[in-house]
Amino acid sequence: MIDELNAAIKNYRKKWQKLVGSSKNPSFFKDQMPTAIAWKVKDFDQLAIYFNELCDGCDQVHWGWVNERWLVTLHLKDQKLEWGIQIVKLMQRRPGSKDPVGLDHVDFYSKENSNTETILKRDKSLKWTEESNSANCRWISLWFDGTEAKLRTDTVLEPCIIELKETQSKILAKQIDKS
Repeated sequence: MIDELNAAIKNYRKKWQKLVGSSKNPSFFKDQMPTAIAWKVKDFDQLAIYFNELCDGCDQVHWGWVNERWLVTLHLKDQKLEWGIQIVKLMQRRPGSKDPVGLDHVDFYSKENSNTETILKRDKSLKWTEESNSANCRWISLWFDGTEAKLRTDTVLEPCIIELKETQSKILAKQIDKS
């Protein structure tokens, strides 16, 4: 699985470099820090296979039920993927989806997060939208050369942290109500 991820990142990075070279603000794109690779799988069985292949090399794992499908966020403990990436997101396809499997997108920490929209709006050739899964998870999707980048003001770990804290609050609230 690691070899498959690295090969996909190398291919993606070539497309990213092409975007950087053709953009009106190449320094903005050069400054984006890749933090995670998202890998889409067709079903739960394939998700479990990939998870089992990666799990022993991880020190943190978060399973989340989002939009009627499982998303697994894994942090590689002693290894980095190509481009210094340490986080892998395994994403089960949404019910009824025919999305292709494999590399879905790369997450980038947007260092100029307050200016991202302004910078993107200046280049009319770029295709992008603001998106979210919930109040806890927002990003800008940027499509180019048949792929996608998600520009974020955090890493994908932040929504995992928030989800776990919300779950803890619900559990504690129930305990307090029983008292």
